Parts: sequence; structure tokens; C-alpha cells
Amino acid sequence: MATSQAAKCLFRSLLREAKKMNDYNFRLYSIRRIKMGFLSNLSLEGQEAKAALEDGHHQLEILKRQAIIGNLYPSEHNVMESS
Repeated sequence: MATSQAAKCLFRSLLREAKKMNDYNFRLYSIRRIKMGFLSNLSLEGQEAKAALEDGHHQLEILKRQAIIGNLYPSEHNVMESS
């Protein structure tokens, strides 16, 4: 039960950080990658689940750094984005 709560918290944190990405393509890629990663690891249990959560926390730190770097050097808005 604690693992599922931690996974939900990690999922929300990853999505929150992905939405901070400035570039449209990077933002959508990150969101798509997060969803696919969690769907593929849905059936993990025990030590495999803990290892996946640790990897997820590592990916969260990377995503935070990328969001900061992306906001330092903003790009123009993509035509796919609404004004």
C-alpha cells in the first residue's frame, strides 16, 4: 500500500515538473514518457517496484534540472500552442 501511495506521489510530481517545461515538444515528450513508463511498470511488486521508484526519483531530479535550464533559455512559442 505504501508503494502505491509513493508511486502516485511520484507520478504527480513528475507530471507537475513536466508541465513546467518551456518548450512544447519537450513538455509533451516528457508527459508521454512518464505515462508510458508508469503503465509499463504497473505490474511490478516487491524489490522491482522499489527499484523502479528509486529510478523514478532519479528521473524527477533530472526533469527538475532540465526545466530550470529550459527556462533560462526560453524559445518562441510553437504554433501548436494556444496564445
